[in-house]
Amino acid sequence: MASHIPLNDLIEALAGAVIEAQDNIEQHQISNLLGYFDSQKRPKSLVVRLPSTDPKAEEGSEDYYRAPLLPLVSTNLLKIKDVEITFDVDLGHFTEEPAATAKKADAVEEGRQQEAPKKSIFVDTAGVAKNKGGSIHVVLRVEGSEPTDGAARLMNHLTQTQGVFKTVKVD
Repeated sequence: MASHIPLNDLIEALAGAVIEAQDNIEQHQISNLLGYFDSQKRPKSLVVRLPSTDPKAEEGSEDYYRAPLLPLVSTNLLKIKDVEITFDVDLGHFTEEPAATAKKADAVEEGRQQEAPKKSIFVDTAGVAKNKGGSIHVVLRVEGSEPTDGAARLMNHLTQTQGVFKTVKVD
């Protein structure tokens, strides 16, 4: 099994995995946020009955109080704080591929600088495993973050819409 890969491809793959992990976290948070809205995108609310505080209300009256759910719960926004990846590899061979000849000709005609040869260092990911029992160690730290400006404004607006919408006399 070929285990020699260019080091830059390995680093790009690891960086891509971290980016994809953050994207998955964000997609999960969006999905979670949508759970606070009904199918017509109206905020889901909690209706509670409280003793009326209106001085004009009759004795024993209750207020129906509506509160959107989103501002009532804590939002768990997470982001990747840092990533630490350590692994053992054996250095493989070094290659230098000449720049594409068609690109060189085009660059000369258009007066642009010619493309430099592509240099690659290959690493052997299996060689270490055979010799030393190689390992990979990944530490991924996430941290809570403050809501974005948009989320904070939405929650603030929803908070302003809550309140008493009906007072009734309880028998």
